[in-house]
Amino acid sequence: MKKLFLIFTAILILIVTACNQETEQNNEKVVPVKVFTVKPDKIEKYVKSTGSITGEEDVVVYSKVTERIVNVYVKPGARVSKGQTIAVQYNAIFKQSVEAAETAVQSAQTQLNQAQQDFNRIQKLYDEKAISNQQFDQTKTQYESTGLGLQAAKVQLQQAKEQYENSFIKAPFSGIVASVYVEENQMVAAGLPVAQIINSNSMKAKVKIPSSEIVGIFKGQKVTIEFPSIPSKNYEGIVTEIDQAIDPISKNLQLEISITKPDNLLKSGMFGQFFIQTDVEENKIIIPESSIQSRTEVKVDRNTGLQNSVKKYFIFLIKNGIAELVEVKPGIKSDGRIEILSGLITGDTVVVIGQNIVKTGDKVKIID
Repeated sequence: MKKLFLIFTAILILIVTACNQETEQNNEKVVPVKVFTVKPDKIEKYVKSTGSITGEEDVVVYSKVTERIVNVYVKPGARVSKGQTIAVQYNAIFKQSVEAAETAVQSAQTQLNQAQQDFNRIQKLYDEKAISNQQFDQTKTQYESTGLGLQAAKVQLQQAKEQYENSFIKAPFSGIVASVYVEENQMVAAGLPVAQIINSNSMKAKVKIPSSEIVGIFKGQKVTIEFPSIPSKNYEGIVTEIDQAIDPISKNLQLEISITKPDNLLKSGMFGQFFIQTDVEENKIIIPESSIQSRTEVKVDRNTGLQNSVKKYFIFLIKNGIAELVEVKPGIKSDGRIEILSGLITGDTVVVIGQNIVKTGDKVKIID
């Protein structure tokens, strides 16, 4: 009986021990994580800015005379050539003025021709001493006055022609009609806007960057441009102008950027994001920026008692299924990626999701 009791007790101990071991195994923490395998890659550094684009040539055409609009020949979006008439003002009176001025010039020319003949005849008589000085001077004065009359008539004709021509409102260069501000039969005073024309074959933007970002900015620099209204396409540009002085109030520097290959999708006034490439690093250790963690350590100088804050950066590596916290030195940041200058090598496995819950020494399960 005693022997049976001892056997039963031994079996019970074995069962309890096995259950405890199984419970410990079940309670052991395994953290699911996503990882990134480190490999050499390229990273580009950008300075980002925003702004609106305009045509390299962007002009509002104004009326030069006060008259009623008779015809408007264009609509917004129309392509026009240099010198093309876009609108006409009532000009019948201007045309009559031109015709009257032309008649006046012809009359003045006839009078001058007659005065020339009279002067030549008097000149001959004067040389023969057949007339007095007074008669000669009177004829000469009349001849010169007739010449001045012809000049004045020609000036009047030129002015009449200019006024008539100004009633034809024309495009100053080839481009696209952005806006039309007048309607037919509308009375328009001189100096009022008629239409806006832009040269869509050449688009530009003026953007501002912080003075802290100006290192590495130069003319001819490559720019990538994104427009929220055209999400399916990026555009290329270059830096064409750089202001010589920083704005003393905003501490910003203004740049001019030209779009290299604009198309019909681009419109003057369109808002865009401009990414100016300032650096390119090849064959570098690049990881997702989200995988890196930072900590600020405060150290006290024993001699001065002053506190000094030091920011350090860490990532979690996976080695043999175990998480390990490793300090790294970051470099260039761009588009959610970051260069690692030290602390990682090619082939390392970095935690990119789950790094905020894993701890050093934790077992991990890598998930897709």
